[in-house]
Amino acid sequence: MRKENSDFKTSFLSEAGTFIRNKDYFAFTEQDDKACYVIARGLDSDTEKESAELAVKSVLGSFLDKPTLSRRKLKRYLWEAHELLQIESRRVRRKVSLTLVATDYTRMVWAVSGNTRLYQFRNGRLHMKSKDQSLSRSMADAGELSEDRLDKHEERHNLLWYMGKPGAFEPFVSKKTVLSEGDVLLLCTPGLWENVDGAEMLDALEEVKEPAELVDTLEDVLLSRQNKQVPNYTAAAVYVNKVFKEDPKKKWKIIKRIALVLIPLLLLGGGAYLYTYKTAKAKVEAAAAILEREKSGDEAVQEKDYPGAVKEYSEARNAAIKVSDVVHMRLIGKKQKTAQLIVDGDGSFKDGNYAKALDSYEKAQKEAKQQSVYDEKDIESKIAKARTYQQITELMKQGDQKLQAQDYEGAKETYAKAKKEAQQADFASGEKELSSKLEAADAKIAGVFKEKKQLDADKLEKKGDQSYTAQAYEQAVTSYAMAQEIYQEINMLEKVLGVERKITKAQEKLNPPPQPPLPAGADGAAGAGGRAPAAQGAGEAGAANQGAAGQGGAKAAASGGQAEKTEGGGK
Repeated sequence: MRKENSDFKTSFLSEAGTFIRNKDYFAFTEQDDKACYVIARGLDSDTEKESAELAVKSVLGSFLDKPTLSRRKLKRYLWEAHELLQIESRRVRRKVSLTLVATDYTRMVWAVSGNTRLYQFRNGRLHMKSKDQSLSRSMADAGELSEDRLDKHEERHNLLWYMGKPGAFEPFVSKKTVLSEGDVLLLCTPGLWENVDGAEMLDALEEVKEPAELVDTLEDVLLSRQNKQVPNYTAAAVYVNKVFKEDPKKKWKIIKRIALVLIPLLLLGGGAYLYTYKTAKAKVEAAAAILEREKSGDEAVQEKDYPGAVKEYSEARNAAIKVSDVVHMRLIGKKQKTAQLIVDGDGSFKDGNYAKALDSYEKAQKEAKQQSVYDEKDIESKIAKARTYQQITELMKQGDQKLQAQDYEGAKETYAKAKKEAQQADFASGEKELSSKLEAADAKIAGVFKEKKQLDADKLEKKGDQSYTAQAYEQAVTSYAMAQEIYQEINMLEKVLGVERKITKAQEKLNPPPQPPLPAGADGAAGAGGRAPAAQGAGEAGAANQGAAGQGGAKAAASGGQAEKTEGGGK
């Protein structure tokens, strides 16, 4: 096991400084064959959840599930953490700077998003320092800013890329780098590297022998500044005391075995022509390259790095072609074909063409049955996922057809079923799209409901108009009130106000205001003497009759008043 045959020592500290909350987070895992170290700095102000902790746990969780040094896979792990932060950005936009180091105890790969850093020290010198994804770093790369001003420049926190950023996300992922015994890896957040420069880090390295002593010394240097405000700071040191080394005898055993098999084949035509020593040596080296490349391809397959496997198998097959090794050409060609089918399937899956992805995966499954290097369960998992996503997509299309046919309730039911399946299958993009389609179906249903209600209200309003014209004012008021209630329900305020005016007019017809008494000296009143009050009385009587007998009573009262007036005029 690699870990048992190497010596990596790790220590870290993380403090809040003068602040109440510590937005930094560091965690690591050291497994038998691979290890991963992740440091992060939360850039948001949320007090309920720590974004840095979310991101680190997401990345480490993915690594624990599938340990790897594949650049593509590590980038995917960062993407998954990035998407998690976007999903969790409900109240506030979650933002994180993060640095990752993965190693197989011989080589390492590091990745950066934001301005947390990795320093690599070798032989008492700074061997490598990761680059921030900040505007100041971009200015330094363009020659607009000197390196010695970089750590204090005002744009050092103006990040071009970080986890949780809306839109595109482009973390930096390094190539595999060979580690040397005695290397020291230092991961730190801005709170440390802003206050402890590179020269002070080197001085601290000279004074100490253990990682715990190093991080403590760096903390002492930081606190010795005696700043009124101390930011959150985190430092993690990994001492590479011994790296894992492959047994060189194994490689030479392979070469010797090839030589024993290949050299007799170099005698062509029954000994008519003998290859020269140099030619034989080149052939042996080419044959060794075949096995080395094939082995690298097999390792890539085991790491589920299928694009890498395609590349390695292609190189191995080309080497086999050079020495006319037909057997290896065919065997490696089959492995390459299987890996390529999986790569094609992954590409189609990413593009949302799940039917095409399923076809590629099923073909790969058939090819892989004859090749023990492939994990059939992994391919079966890809097939199951593609099939499930395809079924969900088909349901989505059925819902679209129902929506187009104006079967809105049917469309909603189909979308809801598809969304439930998407949730169970962890089909995040499909779930999001189906949520939008459900909203569209609800909007269509609401529109139909509103149209129906409006038609009902229009009918009631017209019925009220007819009753008003027929002087059936009570029936008019009833119809208008019912129409007004529906207009209010569907939020048609102009209609509500229009019907209100009609109700008022109808009520005035039902209960007209009392007539004022005629003034003294008016026509027909001079000769009547005290009859004007009598006319008023008649009007009051008419009002009483109107209340008792309805519209007919009102007509009688009006008639009585007219008779009174005529009588007075005659006198």
